[in-house]
Amino acid sequence: MKKSFSLVGVLVVFLLSVQPAIGSNPTIVGEISGVELCPQSACGAAIFTGTCDCKVNNLHAVGFFWVAVQHAPLPDPFFSSPIFAGNWNLTTLMGNFSGDVLEGSIFNNNDNTFTVTARLRLEKGGTGDVIVTGLLDHNDFPPTFEGQLVQPEF
Repeated sequence: MKKSFSLVGVLVVFLLSVQPAIGSNPTIVGEISGVELCPQSACGAAIFTGTCDCKVNNLHAVGFFWVAVQHAPLPDPFFSSPIFAGNWNLTTLMGNFSGDVLEGSIFNNNDNTFTVTARLRLEKGGTGDVIVTGLLDHNDFPPTFEGQLVQPEF
C-alpha cells in the first residue's frame, strides 16, 4: 500500500511539472534589456532589472522589470543547466504584472555568453504564461541581458 502511494505521488509530481504553456491574458510581448544586480552565489537568486519596450494586448507599453531566478550551477561549454524557480515583475504604462518563474534553461555558448529561456507564469494582472528568451552576456561587468517576451507556441 505504501509503495502504491509513493508511485501515485511520483506520477502527480511528474504531471504537474509538465503542464502545457498557455498564452497570457493580457497578451504581453516585447523586447527587454537589463543588467544582473546580484549573482545567485551572493543573493540566493540571480537578480536582474531593466527596461521593457512592450506591447500589452497590442498597445505600446514601455516599462521596467525585475526578476529573481534560481538555477543549477552555470553549465560547462555547450551544455545546459535548469532554471527551477523564481519571481518576476513587470510595471508598464498598461499595468503591473507579476508571478513565478516556473522553469527554464541556461545554455553555455562557449564565449562567456549564455542563451536563456524561461517560462513565466502570470499570476497578478492576468493569467497564463509568457516566455522569455535572450542572451546573458558575462563578458562585461555587470553582466547584461537582452531578450524578448513572447507568447508560447502551441
